[in-house]
Amino acid sequence: MSIKKKFNLGIIGAGYMAAKYLEIIKHDPQMHVSCITSRTIKRAESLAKKYKISSINKNLEDLIKNNKCDGLLILVSVDEIFNVTKKVIKYRIPFLLEKPPGLSVAETKILSNLTTKKKIPNMVGLNRRYYSIFKKGIDIIKKNGKLLGISIEGHERFWNVESNYNKKIKNAWIYANSIHTIDLLRFFGGEVKKIFSTKKRNIQKNGDQFISIIEFKNGVLGSYISHWYSPGGWSIRLFGEGVSVIFEPLEQGYIINKNFKKKKILPSKYDKRFKVGLYDQIQSFKKLISTKKINWPTQDLAEVLKTMNLIKKISSND
Repeated sequence: MSIKKKFNLGIIGAGYMAAKYLEIIKHDPQMHVSCITSRTIKRAESLAKKYKISSINKNLEDLIKNNKCDGLLILVSVDEIFNVTKKVIKYRIPFLLEKPPGLSVAETKILSNLTTKKKIPNMVGLNRRYYSIFKKGIDIIKKNGKLLGISIEGHERFWNVESNYNKKIKNAWIYANSIHTIDLLRFFGGEVKKIFSTKKRNIQKNGDQFISIIEFKNGVLGSYISHWYSPGGWSIRLFGEGVSVIFEPLEQGYIINKNFKKKKILPSKYDKRFKVGLYDQIQSFKKLISTKKINWPTQDLAEVLKTMNLIKKISSND
């Protein structure tokens, strides 16, 4: 489907992710960011100057009142995302919000119910779903047969981050940050049929070691392992018929065939140029504004609620 209209966007937030989105949007003739707001006005002014954003607004209400937006990008901090998104929903403008969509299942469910009730097109920014090497990896598995298993490790290096966040965020870290890797269980494996999980609390109140064994509805078997205080990183292993695909770190992938020969999976030109996955994610948002519909791998709040419930199952078993 061709998209001819030029879309006018507003940005809420002026941090790291805002700059990453703006760097891509400035190269797209079909999108234009006309307005921005942030609780830190100086940052908003700096981005506005660099990316030629004409309207700087003190708050969300002014941004909506002073500008006509086809879509909104909600790019605020983790502790703000729920409350800001609740305010955005009442304006009935299509929006993309960066993950996580709240710090609990309950918060995400509230947002999902509101958008469903008001029929507002929305998507959650899970940019790893758009990694070009992931798509190529899936295609390689399918070419050789079917997917048999998935193994994901999501070690958090928590000793590097715990001093930078308040108690509320630290207690909800598996929702706030581990959503990155846990959502990929559903991305690669589909919906979950059975799950057995166990956890330990060595330091953190709500756990810092998690192990899960999963059976997906399509028969694929999976595992999720996360040790927050052990050096590791994030990795994915896809086990197919006669072939395995490894992503370690997630931005780099290779194939292993039956003869144990390895072949590197090369990313797209956009994933080389910009923050990985973000270009195709923005293209999906453009389609969402135009068609009012989402298509896989895009997830709206109702779909991401399934990931949040999966996180709860992984983290609540004692």
